[in-house]
Amino acid sequence: MSSREFLFHWEQDPPYPAEDFSVEANLEDLEQMDREHRNGTRYTYTVTNTDETQVLGCIYLLPNDDRMYRTAEVTTHDGTDLSSVDATVAFWVRVSTWESGFERVLLAALLGWLRDDWSLDRPVIITNEKLDHQIATIESLGLTRRFDYDRAKDMYRSHAYA
Repeated sequence: MSSREFLFHWEQDPPYPAEDFSVEANLEDLEQMDREHRNGTRYTYTVTNTDETQVLGCIYLLPNDDRMYRTAEVTTHDGTDLSSVDATVAFWVRVSTWESGFERVLLAALLGWLRDDWSLDRPVIITNEKLDHQIATIESLGLTRRFDYDRAKDMYRSHAYA
């Protein structure tokens, strides 16, 4: 798994993937995500190269009343109320794609897709305080920090941008 170290800091619930992460454990994760997708509670999309032979990243869409908020202390930075958020979006791309700027291209396309195809006018993009590279990418598109989410079980505080 080429992006294991990055994902360990990106995914905090629990730190993931485990050092002994197996194909079976990955399949269990995929089945859970599929159930959530079919139930309309969360949506997960795999990002691949054009011939679909390599996974380049993943996109997660969560409703603004997602279970993560029930255990989080939410702090606003600009007075924006959490109830005004359409959805929370998290994403990651392989570390090997960073140098080419793929992360920024994907995020720009993702913002347009959310607006045009999902009719989401007020999504927030979430990352955490440890991920300087992702924060810089998000801010490079003119997004500003709106909220912090702090959960006792997470290693780091999360930041939400819009």
